[in-house]
Amino acid sequence: MTQTFAEILILIPTTLEAGFLLAVSGVVQKVMNDMPEDQFKHFLGALEHYAIRSPYALSVSLLTSIAAIPYWIIYGVSNTLFTAGLIVWFIASILSKIFNVPLYKKVKKLNNSQTEELKEARRKLQTANDMRAWVTFASVILMVLGLA
Repeated sequence: MTQTFAEILILIPTTLEAGFLLAVSGVVQKVMNDMPEDQFKHFLGALEHYAIRSPYALSVSLLTSIAAIPYWIIYGVSNTLFTAGLIVWFIASILSKIFNVPLYKKVKKLNNSQTEELKEARRKLQTANDMRAWVTFASVILMVLGLA
């Protein structure tokens, strides 16, 4: 397998994940923003429940991290732009764990009557989702530039 072919194989799930995250931050989040707080709380719980069980969501997020390790072992960091894209992708994943996961847990614990806290959590979730989506998209751009 050539290095270019390996990079293309890694780029495919990364691009699919970026598209998925852009859809969540651009479409699904807007739907959540239009919901009353109690519906938002219910919807976010259902979204998290089904997302962590979705073969698509799991595979596109796991394939990049699983493939990156043998890629670096075999090819090192010779393609600096592609490697930078992978590092940016890892940063986006870490940021998601730092910002999104605590927000999901916080929303679960809130009562439906805590409307101000739910509004604030929804606002923070919008920011976190936008950040993750755009940073992941930036990683794809770097990877593509590395292939050029």
